[in-house]
Amino acid sequence: MTDHSHASHRLLLLAASASVAVAMVLIVVKALAWSATGSVSLLASLVDSAMDSLASLVNFAAIRYSLVPPDKEHRFGHGKAEALAGLGQAVLVAGSAVFLGREAILKMLDPQPLEATGLGIGVMVFSIVLTGALVIFQRHVIRRTGSTAIQADSLHYFSDLAVNLGIIATLVIAGFGFPEADGIVAMLIAVFVLRSAWHIGWEASQLLLDREVEGDTRDRIGAIVGAHTDALGFHDLRTRLSGRTLFIQLHVDMDQTMSLLDAHALGERIRLDIRKAFPNAEVIIHQDPVPGAPRVPVDERRDV
Repeated sequence: MTDHSHASHRLLLLAASASVAVAMVLIVVKALAWSATGSVSLLASLVDSAMDSLASLVNFAAIRYSLVPPDKEHRFGHGKAEALAGLGQAVLVAGSAVFLGREAILKMLDPQPLEATGLGIGVMVFSIVLTGALVIFQRHVIRRTGSTAIQADSLHYFSDLAVNLGIIATLVIAGFGFPEADGIVAMLIAVFVLRSAWHIGWEASQLLLDREVEGDTRDRIGAIVGAHTDALGFHDLRTRLSGRTLFIQLHVDMDQTMSLLDAHALGERIRLDIRKAFPNAEVIIHQDPVPGAPRVPVDERRDV
């Protein structure tokens, strides 16, 4: 294992552990605040944190499994465990949204005055600070590793920041004698959480379905191939993600009079250059013999 891979693995496990720890702390403080205030909005946030803890535990297990090297049964590695964890998160988050919606409806039908709103506001400010610090760290880890599981977890915690701000507003309004606001905001939170569940689930399912990698990846690969003067063209470029590993497959056109040894050497040079641009990539190149012809400009090439 390279030093870069070892550092990435350590960052992933640290981010997953931090997520579990933050969720556990927030469960305790929010439970205390909910018991003191009786706010269903705080209950919504408490349930959300409970789901966060379950999702974070699933993430931790999935990340550990995804880091297991390829074996005889899983020659492409275990990276898709992260996408499976994302689907698990989506299910848990959607379940919590349904529960929150039910509690919000009951609260709107029978609004009750809230107590100890100052304590509730203090707890939510603490939650925002702690969650914000976690999201900043997770974004750093995502930039360094590209982890699907951490990205899904970060998206969920980022949505929590908006939820917590809404709860603070609710507690302030309720403190002025409008307890109806509690149920209304709780319902808005439920809808917001459900939307997050859909987004997490959609992204995870697309990874499991081997969706083509978005962005300028294809253009960058084309430019790398074009930098080699003996490459006459390329086609059938395919990309997909499995966890943090990017799989790249393409056909490179080479002069049919080129020796097998030279064709292999050219393919290897192109492969290594692609690996330099995408360190976490597995690259497969098929050499296609074609009649000698002027090189096709990179910006005119098309897959066939």
